[in-house]
Amino acid sequence: MNIDLFAFLDGISPWWWVALALALGVAELLTFTYFLLWLGLAAFTVALLLALFPELSGTLQVFAFAVLAIFYTVAGWAWLRRRQPGEEHPGLNRRAAAMIGRQAVAVGAFRAGVGWVEIDGIRWRARVKDRTETPTEGDTVTITGVDGTTLIVAIRSESGRP
Repeated sequence: MNIDLFAFLDGISPWWWVALALALGVAELLTFTYFLLWLGLAAFTVALLLALFPELSGTLQVFAFAVLAIFYTVAGWAWLRRRQPGEEHPGLNRRAAAMIGRQAVAVGAFRAGVGWVEIDGIRWRARVKDRTETPTEGDTVTITGVDGTTLIVAIRSESGRP
């Protein structure tokens, strides 16, 4: 007993695949996922294959759609990644990250390793990197990292190195 699950696709018009491609394209426009785009392209390619080879069975049509969908998705994502611009300004919109390596002045004493520092007239919450160090008011500290909007600092030694 031979059961063909996709026998209903035997002899259909390529326009059904074009309609599926257009429906996927409209869904892509509504969702902006960049995933349905590749499925729509695969459906359109199956429509072209069916127009060239009208005797394609339903099973071959579904198989071609699946293989093409995987191929277009992988190739499309790789193509999009190559086209994405690199970060021209890595600190843009991440002010705390842009502070790494700069010097700051402790504003008040640190309690339990947490206190405030000032850079360019702006106060930032700070935490010491090494809990054995405790900056006092007026100490110069070096920003060594960031945890959210909290700066991680180290006391600057006399030699000028953290």
